[in-house]
Amino acid sequence: AMAKLVQNSNELFRDENIPLETEDTKLEAEYDETIGAMTVEFDGETRTLPYMGRILEETDRSRRESAFRSIWDRVLEDTDKIEGIFDRQLALRQEMAKNAGFDDFRALRFRQLERFDYTPEDCLAFHDAIEKVAVPLIRKRQERRRAQLGVDTLRPWDTSVDAEGRAPLRPFEGGDPLISGCREIFQKVDPALGDHFQILMDHKLLDLESRKGKAPGGYQCSFQETRRPFIFMNAAGLQRDIETLLHEGGHAFHSIEANGHDLTPNRDSPIEFAEVASMSMELLGAPHLGVFYKSDDEVRRARIDHLEGIISLFPWVAMIDGFQHWLYTNPGHSPGARRDSWLAIMDRFGTGTVDWSGLEEIRAHRWKRQSHLFGVPFYYVEYAIAQLGAVQVWKNYRQDPVQAVSDYRAGLSLGNTRPLKALFEATGIRFDFSKQNLEELLTLVHAEIESLEGSAAV
Repeated sequence: AMAKLVQNSNELFRDENIPLETEDTKLEAEYDETIGAMTVEFDGETRTLPYMGRILEETDRSRRESAFRSIWDRVLEDTDKIEGIFDRQLALRQEMAKNAGFDDFRALRFRQLERFDYTPEDCLAFHDAIEKVAVPLIRKRQERRRAQLGVDTLRPWDTSVDAEGRAPLRPFEGGDPLISGCREIFQKVDPALGDHFQILMDHKLLDLESRKGKAPGGYQCSFQETRRPFIFMNAAGLQRDIETLLHEGGHAFHSIEANGHDLTPNRDSPIEFAEVASMSMELLGAPHLGVFYKSDDEVRRARIDHLEGIISLFPWVAMIDGFQHWLYTNPGHSPGARRDSWLAIMDRFGTGTVDWSGLEEIRAHRWKRQSHLFGVPFYYVEYAIAQLGAVQVWKNYRQDPVQAVSDYRAGLSLGNTRPLKALFEATGIRFDFSKQNLEELLTLVHAEIESLEGSAAV
């Protein structure tokens, strides 16, 4: 496997692309700095955008609307700057593709991302499946939400609040309770995973709290000299922060399980499989959320929100991935054409139940807060492919927890020493993003949501 990767890398290398790649990376840093510096005045305080996410969960509809508009008014102030950064990146990326002998950046990027097991056409077919399977399920969920909220139409600030009008979940304050709580969850899933997480705690390899000027997002990276992982994120006391740390914890476990390989590249893994490691931990950890919550009702709420998020991930992935397929196979396009393409894609995969009237300008710029477009082009469909893998791990775990965790760790320990499909097989799951598999697995997720709702009604 490694010989193939080295050969591929050598075939793609061009001296003249080094300064272009450097410039592209500088532009990514400029984007991160621009987003990270964004603050809004709210409640008489200067607040970061991640913090403002808390307000969108509050039960006061007018406050949610005010928060939503504040966030986007601030983003729109810099939209020309962000558009300028992206225009320069597109031109650089097309030039890199030409230098490497490709017609467009998509063709180069698929090779750079070592996508040997699927093609652009497979991705487009996946988008079709998502439109047919996931979009109707989300439409059904959103119509239920609209009815529960008792509103004529759902607005964008109505999608995060509790549909039954309960106060938002506030599982913790500050970084320490988040760390200790997730440590306990990992221990409950498997004691070895709890021990793995303890390594990060002991060596201060966690930077979790949101603060002014901090770069956006969350990620795990590996320090190859020490063979230890590090986790970065922007926690603001939300349920999704727990999910993020469970997710990044899965990446960290992957790093630890695979760190015995002597060759550094063999400690890595294909992105599509790396995200199985992380997304699986969100699902396996979810039944143990009682660590953070006092009542079964709160755990149920958190789990339903998470499972709904799994289904709604698919249309958003199709939007971001579909947009990139258009961007890079239409080099030299105008900002106006780009805007039209994005809006058409949102029309296709938006569920049609959220009312954006009067917010058309915001809707046209939503993609600008998706950092992957700026930093890791085409890295997005992997989340949906991997989500199908993670749901399979969860399905196995429900049938035989010990065997499922054993298979999970066995797959992770292989690092990058097997092809992508073989890594899935070693984990006891299938590399398969067909419409049939998507339908089967999302039906399982939807049934679990309805089961949790049914148990709440008893």
